[in-house]
Amino acid sequence: MEFNATFLVSIISFLCFIVIMQKILYAPITKVVEEREQIIGDNYDTAKSASDKTSSIYKDRDDKLNEAATNAKKLAADKLAKANEEAKAKTTEAKQNSVEKINAAKEDIQSQCEKINNEINSRINDIAENISAKVLGEI
Repeated sequence: MEFNATFLVSIISFLCFIVIMQKILYAPITKVVEEREQIIGDNYDTAKSASDKTSSIYKDRDDKLNEAATNAKKLAADKLAKANEEAKAKTTEAKQNSVEKINAAKEDIQSQCEKINNEINSRINDIAENISAKVLGEI
C-alpha cells in the first residue's frame, strides 16, 4: 500500500466534509431534536400538573359530596327528632284535653244523676204522700 498525496488530500477532504456536515446538517438536526424534547418535556409537565389538579378537584368534590350527604342525614335525623317531639307533645296535649273533657263529662253526668235522683226522690215522696193520703182518706 502506497501513501501518496492523493490519499492525504482524500483524508483532508473527508475530514472537511465531516466538519461541514456537522455544521450544516447535524447541528440543526440536534437543535431541533433538543427543542422537541424540551417541548415534549414541558407538555408532559403540564399534563402531569393538570392531572394532579384534576385529581385534587375530584377529591375535593368527593369530600364535599360526602360532607353534604352527612349533613343531609344529620338534618333529616334532626327534623325527624323534632317532628317526633312535636307529635309527642301534641299527643300528650290531646290526651290531657281528652282527660279534661272526660272528667268534665263525668262531672256533668254526676250532677245530672244527682238532679235526677233528687227529682226521683221528690216524686217518690209526692207519690208516697198521695198514696198515703188516699189510703188514709179512704179508710
